[in-house]
Amino acid sequence: MEFKKAAALLLTCAITVTGLAACGEGKKVSGREQRILNNEIVVTIGSEPETGFDSTTGGHGSITKVLFSTLFKRDKKLGWENDLATGYKVSDDKLTWTVTLRDAKFTDDTPVKAEDVVYTYETAKKAGADIDLTMIDSIKEVDDKTIEFKLTRPYSPFLERLAYLGIVPKHAHSEGFKDNPVGSGPYKFVQWDKGQQVIVEANEKYYGEAPKIKKLTMVFMDTDTAFAAVKNGDVDVAQINGTLASQKAEGTDVIDIPSIECYGICFPVIPNEGRKAQDGAVMGNNITSDISIRKALNAAVDREKIVKGVLNGYGSVSTTGLEKMPWLNEETVLAAEEYGNVDAAKKILNQGGWSDTNNDGIVEKDGKKAAFDLLYTDGVYRQEMALEFVNVAREIGIEITLKKTTWDTILPDIHQQAVFYGFGSGDPSELYNLYYGGNAGGPVAWDNSGCYNSAEVNENIDKALSATDEAEAITYWKALQKSASAKGDAPYCWLANANHVYLAANGFSFGNPTIQPHGGRIFDNVAEWSWK
Repeated sequence: MEFKKAAALLLTCAITVTGLAACGEGKKVSGREQRILNNEIVVTIGSEPETGFDSTTGGHGSITKVLFSTLFKRDKKLGWENDLATGYKVSDDKLTWTVTLRDAKFTDDTPVKAEDVVYTYETAKKAGADIDLTMIDSIKEVDDKTIEFKLTRPYSPFLERLAYLGIVPKHAHSEGFKDNPVGSGPYKFVQWDKGQQVIVEANEKYYGEAPKIKKLTMVFMDTDTAFAAVKNGDVDVAQINGTLASQKAEGTDVIDIPSIECYGICFPVIPNEGRKAQDGAVMGNNITSDISIRKALNAAVDREKIVKGVLNGYGSVSTTGLEKMPWLNEETVLAAEEYGNVDAAKKILNQGGWSDTNNDGIVEKDGKKAAFDLLYTDGVYRQEMALEFVNVAREIGIEITLKKTTWDTILPDIHQQAVFYGFGSGDPSELYNLYYGGNAGGPVAWDNSGCYNSAEVNENIDKALSATDEAEAITYWKALQKSASAKGDAPYCWLANANHVYLAANGFSFGNPTIQPHGGRIFDNVAEWSWK
């Protein structure tokens, strides 16, 4: 949930009670100046985690890395490095992953052991946490420092799963854990004032680089309120959007961090022939199933205009959904002259048999008008990008009706109308979710919601998943993009990567954060944060 401005203002009052402190005779410093002197910081995190701070249930994203340690973590180039683990080995049959642990302690001074890792993953699997662990057959403690994961099938992206869950102490994981968590991350939990803030302090037992910020207060505010709070000095760092970034704010800096958060439109690629998904929803669309419609829209949309106009320059063009990813197939990227070209798009439609026979501005084929809906959910930039897409479609004779929905109400239409999505996890197995034919109409409705099914793509995904590791799998992840791209079957029209933009007090530094995925992972390198 997100809190209303009234609640946020009450929090602001709470923060500013100690806003003025004596500093020398007759001189006073602001609350922010005092925090800088004390090496403290106040940062907004948007919505409060409804499930509390328990990494076995998920639901609080990057905050995991504040309180908890994971076995592995992504490095600055989206590769891998050890965290709690010292390494891993994969058996010849690719079904057994053996992980070894470093010496580390939880904040209650107990050592991190293999039994804690086993407990964390078994608990998360039973709880149905927000991560797919169905490929795990069993988990065994070999000794205090060694864990053995047995898989049901070869699964090369398994390291991603080993980098997701923060490890919890088995002995302390009781009913109240979510309200008073114990971890082995760079910070230790101090207090949670529900509806207002969470306070943590640097963990003196942390095995890694000691956090530079000694006290971190995370407050819950919506974007506009957070922007105002940074400007007036009550908050030091807040995520904002490109529009707010253009406004002048004395004493602050705009920090622009590149992202792999990509927005695009998924097209139903099969005709509506009455086929139904597992949940009973109808599948297919008789307009978007025509490849000339999908190709024309990919050619027409001006992505540079979206970056400059909608994102206010805080982003980059995307034509693949995979820019900045190590597994991008460069041959599938559209060159600048291959998009934003209305005339080329009209030619594609004409060659595909679409023409405006009654001069109403909408092309037809076999008695059907080129018209369909575009469903979108609430979120930063989504409506504005979708509107630009609708407008350019109209220019080439395609009528798209924009319809706002929610992830709860979208399901009956998710397979028969175009859907506006945001993606970008830094995990190559997302290509499986997006394009694998076996996912169409399956239990997770938004996985391959357009019902794309290519034998070549499916074969390459199977080979990628069954590879020994991510490095071996990259060849196959790249190969499948030849078909599943705008230059191939065009099941998507990718638009842009939206950078993650922050307003911060002068002198604050995030250090060297990783490229940000969809949803953000700004806390992943929280130990590097500092006042300059």
